[in-house]
Amino acid sequence: ATGISMVLFPRFRALAGLLCLLTLLSTPALAAGDACGYVSAPAKPPQSEDLYPADIRRIDGEDLPRRVQNRYRLPVGKHAIAIQERVADTPRGYTKLRKLGNKAVPLVYKIIEIEVQANTNHQISARLYPDRISARAPNDFWEPVIWRSVEESCS
Repeated sequence: ATGISMVLFPRFRALAGLLCLLTLLSTPALAAGDACGYVSAPAKPPQSEDLYPADIRRIDGEDLPRRVQNRYRLPVGKHAIAIQERVADTPRGYTKLRKLGNKAVPLVYKIIEIEVQANTNHQISARLYPDRISARAPNDFWEPVIWRSVEESCS
């Protein structure tokens, strides 16, 4: 019995190795030639341009766990990103909203469609529109925007 198992074991090992290799090559995220980029929501966009922090909450309809960096790797192509504004989380944003008469309103997600480019980090924020604050449309005061796209290697 020992002679048979020693003969079968090397064959099994070779077969197992081949199956692992085929699995790795067929996995989309690991296949050679797949280009990717990032979407992120930095904690400190330039408020001087009425840009405020935002959270990325969903990508292509899927809820996301919160991340400290709020940065996600995506394949190249079009993606729908759901954003939640955090204008009032900054002292400047909170003050602006209160001076303009904005009361606390339910948080809503807004969708921005992004064409993710290879080796690029698309940075998203919430743009404040002070002239849009209205009791009839309490969430019109902001829109998600890509405020900067920077080259960043994606591997």
